[in-house]
Amino acid sequence: MTRIAARQATRAWILLVLLTILSMIAGHAGAGGLVGSGIVLTATVAKGRWMLMDFLKLRDVPSGWRIALSSWLILVTASAWIAAAVPLLHG
Repeated sequence: MTRIAARQATRAWILLVLLTILSMIAGHAGAGGLVGSGIVLTATVAKGRWMLMDFLKLRDVPSGWRIALSSWLILVTASAWIAAAVPLLHG
């Protein structure tokens, strides 16, 4: 691994750890409801996208693959947010 690649991997790892900590803080701080769920799920999408692009090396594949996998990630996360929102909306 080159020095630049090692630096990029370290930077990606630090970002993933920070996003995980943000999710944990939001979850433990009682940031419930739609806002708390939104924070946690937004961090999840950011982490997932970073994993897809850097660790699974999708930056260099045809754009169709990147769009398909990123869309799947967003669809699953949006479904989770909607599932969390439905009980809150119906009281």
